[in-house]
Amino acid sequence: MERACRVMVVEDSATQAFKMRLLLEGEGYEVSTVATAESALAELSQSPPDLILVEYYLSGMLGDELCRRIRMNPSTRRIPILMVTAVGAGAAGAYGPDCVADDFISNSESADVLILRIRAMLRKALAQSAISDPEPPHFNRALILAIDDSPTHLALIDTGLRSHGYEVETAASGPEGLDKLASRSFDCVLVDLIMPGMDGIEVCRRISGMRYTLQRSAAVIMLTSSDTNEDMTRGLEAGADDFVCKSGDLTILRVRIRALLRRRLFEDENRRIVEELKTKEMETLRANAGREAAEARAAMADALVHANRNLQEANRRLKETQAQLVQTEKMASLGQLVAGLAHEINNPLAFVVNNLYTVETGLDRIAPEAEPHLSEPSLAKMRKVRTRLREMGEGLDRIKELVVNLRTFSRLDEGEFKTIDIGDSIDSVLVLLNHKMNGRIQVDRHYGPGRSLSCYAGRLNQVFMNLIANAVDAIPRNGKIVITTSQSDDEYCISVRDNGKGIPEAIRGRIFDPFFTDKPIGQGTGLGLAISYGIVQDHHGSIEVHSQEGAGSEFSVRIPRDLESRRHE
Repeated sequence: MERACRVMVVEDSATQAFKMRLLLEGEGYEVSTVATAESALAELSQSPPDLILVEYYLSGMLGDELCRRIRMNPSTRRIPILMVTAVGAGAAGAYGPDCVADDFISNSESADVLILRIRAMLRKALAQSAISDPEPPHFNRALILAIDDSPTHLALIDTGLRSHGYEVETAASGPEGLDKLASRSFDCVLVDLIMPGMDGIEVCRRISGMRYTLQRSAAVIMLTSSDTNEDMTRGLEAGADDFVCKSGDLTILRVRIRALLRRRLFEDENRRIVEELKTKEMETLRANAGREAAEARAAMADALVHANRNLQEANRRLKETQAQLVQTEKMASLGQLVAGLAHEINNPLAFVVNNLYTVETGLDRIAPEAEPHLSEPSLAKMRKVRTRLREMGEGLDRIKELVVNLRTFSRLDEGEFKTIDIGDSIDSVLVLLNHKMNGRIQVDRHYGPGRSLSCYAGRLNQVFMNLIANAVDAIPRNGKIVITTSQSDDEYCISVRDNGKGIPEAIRGRIFDPFFTDKPIGQGTGLGLAISYGIVQDHHGSIEVHSQEGAGSEFSVRIPRDLESRRHE
């Protein structure tokens, strides 16, 4: 068709009318929309479209009444009408025999079905127009090739067809006609059955072969002097589409040409629709394949991200476990060393203490007898000896206390779960850290009632050691550390608070990370708090920090009191 088909949409919903316009214009149609049946009838009287799309439930006049009005008007009665209903193809029975629309479609059908239905109706209207119109303009512009060895008959065909608007070329022989056919595309070829040299049957065979090699689709009409069955059979087998007897009246020839051209038109349109559907199907398949591939890539990317995250988490836990094992091994070695030292010191200490007691006892026994016979300088020396012995006793008591504290800290049974006195454990740690305080730090201890706690004693001592040592390091000069213990029905709490420099907010979230430290190189491994956090977690407890930069920090360790029952869960 030379121009785009015009479609009138009768729809009282502005939204649906706009969607329909976008859909049809996207397919190349010219679209006009009206909201009422009255407006449609007024526009039809001025500019009839090629097809009318009518919504059944219109406000005012319903769609079936509008169809009857259109059919009553001679100028519009042949316009195809597609009715949009709620029941689709069954609407003819639902709305009765008076509904004179050409076809019906449900408003729930897809856009592709609607477009195919419109195309089918337009093709049908075009075919009916070609049959009713004696000279359809489109077919009259067809290019005709006539192959005949009779100059008289060629002149008759040329004159008769040109007078009806056809463009005609002639060839006097089969080879000449084939050469022209190979160089130019024709709509129809007229071939004389009987020609010297190459007859019409051979020419038809050659043209049939050229349809595949040159993709020509010209219709072939065999011109015969008689329409015997033998000639028709031979011609059809060779590829002819129709037969026409030679005569001076070209009316039958023109009708056959028009009929073949219409058939070719429908075949070409059908092929175009099939190719279009194939193309859309391939595009849909490609789009689905692309979407599936994208989804697969996205799923794979998510899986890789998840696997990478799990790997990083496993690596982090492995490093933490390795660090804890190293520190635990170090603490175990330190505990063995401390226990060994305590044992080695305890033996000579007992010997010295016993001898000191013997000396003091013997001196006390002979002093009453000897002192009256001693001069004043000798008495002064005796009193000095007594003072030195007493000081030696005090020193030995301090050494004895240190040995006891060393043995309490070392706890070679650190893997054993037992009940301990929290105050004694903290005191033993303070004795070991006393050299770091060097008299510049005051330690206030506030032990609440109920100091017994069931735990892994050696490991919990390690937590106290790390927290108190960090508090000492956080105080650059003189300061104070406050250690507080308390308990509730559910948990035991140990708090270590200092008035040191505090923890900067920027690093507060990383202090429990393994190998993280803000101390100078060589003064910290970054493992103390990480190991302490892991030990508290193993006790099903928690460790919290509250800090203000420049004002100090407080670490609170909370251990469940029912830890013994939790161990067996």
